[in-house]
Amino acid sequence: MPEAARFEASSGDEAESPMESGTAPESSRRRRHKKDKKERESKHHDKSKKRKSQTEENGLFEDDLEPPKLKKMKGRERVNGDTGEGSPEHKKKFSSLSNEVPPPKTQCNFSEASSGECDSEQEQELTVEQKEGAFSNFCISKGTIELLRARGVTYLFPVQVKTFKHIYDGKDVVAQARTGTGKTFSFAIPLIEKLQGEMQERKRGRTPKVLALTPTRELANQVAKDFKDITKTLSVACFYGGTAYSGQIDLIRSGIDILVGTPGRIKDHLQNGKLDLSKLKHVVLDEVDQMLDMGFAEQVEDILRVAYKKDSEDNPQTLLFSATCPHWVYDVAKKYMKSRYEQVDLIGKRTQKAAVTVEHLAIECHWSQKAAVIGDVIQVYSGSHGRTIVFCETKKEANELALNTSIKQDCQSLHGDIPQKQREITLKGFRNGVFKVLVATNVAARGLDIPEVDLVVQSSPPKDVESYIHRSGRTGRAGRTGMCICFYQRKEESQLRHVEQKAGITFKRVGVPTATDIIKASSKDAIRCLDSVPQTAIDYFKESARWLIEEKGAIEALAAALAHISGATSIEQRSLLNSDVGFVTMTLQCSEEINNISYAWRGLREQLGDEIDRKVNRMCLLKGKMGVCFDIPAVDLRQIQGKWQDSKHWHLTVATQLPELAETQREGGRGFYDSRNGRRGGSFNRNRFRNRDQKLSFD
Repeated sequence: MPEAARFEASSGDEAESPMESGTAPESSRRRRHKKDKKERESKHHDKSKKRKSQTEENGLFEDDLEPPKLKKMKGRERVNGDTGEGSPEHKKKFSSLSNEVPPPKTQCNFSEASSGECDSEQEQELTVEQKEGAFSNFCISKGTIELLRARGVTYLFPVQVKTFKHIYDGKDVVAQARTGTGKTFSFAIPLIEKLQGEMQERKRGRTPKVLALTPTRELANQVAKDFKDITKTLSVACFYGGTAYSGQIDLIRSGIDILVGTPGRIKDHLQNGKLDLSKLKHVVLDEVDQMLDMGFAEQVEDILRVAYKKDSEDNPQTLLFSATCPHWVYDVAKKYMKSRYEQVDLIGKRTQKAAVTVEHLAIECHWSQKAAVIGDVIQVYSGSHGRTIVFCETKKEANELALNTSIKQDCQSLHGDIPQKQREITLKGFRNGVFKVLVATNVAARGLDIPEVDLVVQSSPPKDVESYIHRSGRTGRAGRTGMCICFYQRKEESQLRHVEQKAGITFKRVGVPTATDIIKASSKDAIRCLDSVPQTAIDYFKESARWLIEEKGAIEALAAALAHISGATSIEQRSLLNSDVGFVTMTLQCSEEINNISYAWRGLREQLGDEIDRKVNRMCLLKGKMGVCFDIPAVDLRQIQGKWQDSKHWHLTVATQLPELAETQREGGRGFYDSRNGRRGGSFNRNRFRNRDQKLSFD
């Protein structure tokens, strides 16, 4: 019993007269003592009562009340824009914390959503984005907030903040935001709040109020899951091809509130007369650009023709969401949307279109070496414990790469030829960490929210920029950082530059992982594997370990064990310039700027002789023209290092990472290849360079 309640009970008992209570008269001394005690308790009771009323008014229990925290709580309320403690709104806000069941919700009351769980110290640590996205700022019920927190969502992201009120107020919206920023919840949260607020009797066979169309089956599944995760009262169904009709027809008979699906399967149900969309109130076209670009425009129009009337303002609310919105999307949108609609663009024309939390790298690699290099890249940038998605242009390439032994991690493929049930099993396994590498075509590029994808690899620059944006957006989601590596061949340089210009990004050109990089990454993985070995298993190997230490020494024995565990027993040297096996990239730095690589050839010849001409390949100028880089056969490295002596003008080293090249080299200068006869730079320069004092001509 609360302290104040106990005082009330005691004072009430003491107030009874001895005659009323049926007790015998007491002595005067005892009566005087009792009277004094009663007066003290009465004063204490008045103070407690006053204190209790203050705490109840602020929605707090007496035991929780401390003067400093009370001040902090008020400060938090002012930050969030709440009213003062004595106002009716303030009392209403905190009354929602009690155990009383609120009346049915018919109108938005922002004060209802306030949780009151954070103190001012936590509030001061919040970022501006977190303060703007606080649940207390929006009309979100307590039940939805609890479900959002169960999903790890503690505040609304910017795209959700910008669109919530428009959607809740019933306005048509066209929203464009970077991938991975939470577009699905942008429409899911306000639509669920509206439906739950207006919900009447849930009759069997009721027709959908919300229809969400997506271009792919995987995205439809993802969107439906997001809806289901934040509502326990609404019926959510997901219809797409490759699955049985009977189960979907059963759901239609039971009644659906929110229907998510692909255009093909939704149209089939309409044509068969099984589905009624005449009472739709809200229509969502998710990833609208791809849906219309993939040829679904006609199917979408056939579906919406059932619920839309021409030039009517009573048409369902229409919401268009995508990471990219070409101009033709807006032209098509006018057919479905009201004359006035809200446009929310968190990207703009001059800003970076791809996710800002993703680092973009590019590696030049010949197609014949691609599988082996991708295996090395996954090992170095993601490791055995990270998640990687590799995107391929064709189904055949995806199958071949998934089976290639160069990828050491468990790997599976995902593309359109795989049966739908197996596709769902594959995605579930990847999400749950059953295997670490997913090789996919564009089927997995849109909308899939797979947690903690560390690395995205694109086997070649995609033909359109939108594809690159969506592929790279599979990592660095929900505020996490990620990395996207795009492979390209020399002839695809212009295509890579096109992606840079249109997506508003700059690729960092890097070389293939070196032998040192691979060994370091492999040793880290091996050490992590040791942590997972149970003690009971270790005991069985102690005798062998003692023998190995006596035979080879502790360091040698452990190093050999780590090498075996990691599988890095044989590592090939590769060129940093184009990934060719058996080559080492070297840099020759000069103390002053050089305008022609002939000076570098002269410096090499002076110390290494004319035979160096047969060994140097792909010589090119460095950025700033303070030297050159080139490839030599790995077997000749020791010989060249033994003969070379650094001078005051020249300094020769093995490159540990791809140096920055002069712009002319990247744009197709002949430092790499002779564009007229296709011969490599070393051979080309050797034939032209006959006199040490003669300068090379590149006419």
